[in-house]
Amino acid sequence: MMRTVKKIEALTKEIAQKNALLSDLTQKAKEESRRADTRRKIIYGAAFLAYADLLSSENAEKAFAAVRKQITNKKDRQFLGIDVRDV
Repeated sequence: MMRTVKKIEALTKEIAQKNALLSDLTQKAKEESRRADTRRKIIYGAAFLAYADLLSSENAEKAFAAVRKQITNKKDRQFLGIDVRDV
């Protein structure tokens, strides 16, 4: 009987350790995903700005207007100096 109790205690401890490891790995995966998403956005944003520099001023304004329509978060619009009422 004591042998069984010790096995249960050992397995319970091992499960707790594995759950802690799983939690840590899950958190790291989320952080890596967020960093990758941020990097993707920065790269696409820089590519768009470089592309806009190649356009005529009229076409660049049309491209920026189309992009501004996609920015719907009020704080983001305020930060970028876009009229909040234009959403």
